[in-house]
Amino acid sequence: MASTVRENDIKKLWEAGYLAKKISHRLPTAGQIVPTLEPHERVVFLPHFVRGLGFPLHPFVRGIMYYYGIDFHDLSPNSFLNISTFIVVCEAFLRISPHFGLWLKVFNVKPKVVSGEHAECGGTMVSKMPNVTWPEGSFVDTMKGWQSGWFYITEPRDLEWAAAPEFRSGIPTRLTSWKESGRIWGD
Repeated sequence: MASTVRENDIKKLWEAGYLAKKISHRLPTAGQIVPTLEPHERVVFLPHFVRGLGFPLHPFVRGIMYYYGIDFHDLSPNSFLNISTFIVVCEAFLRISPHFGLWLKVFNVKPKVVSGEHAECGGTMVSKMPNVTWPEGSFVDTMKGWQSGWFYITEPRDLEWAAAPEFRSGIPTRLTSWKESGRIWGD
């Protein structure tokens, strides 16, 4: 899907504090449908920022991406909302760093299937497991057309940054970690 992002959209992200000044960006060529990345670039989506993605990247988000073998384009905006909510609950309410063992007890990762095929963009869903007590809340169930809000960013490569995995195109690979929901840590 061709991107609809404009320079003014990026400016709003910086003004709102979603992007650090060290993050450089590039807009896709007008009408471009398939991302063509330059070295160290990643594809990100405007709705992800509204749902909690920010740069510098939180180390817990980086860990989730490596554990499940996913990239930003694999996650829907509401998946980012679940991840950011988990971080806030841990840090602000429980007063602990996000705990991966707790994450595995509360959330799972599943493939998103559209017309019998694993979706290429937004093909990974992060959702609360059934019968788990978690703060109630509501958000828009679907954000139709969110895939058109894409652009490129380049993260700095130094010790201060928790860089995400390198970009990978195609459908997400279902690693063994996708099946380890509710795994018992420390037992």
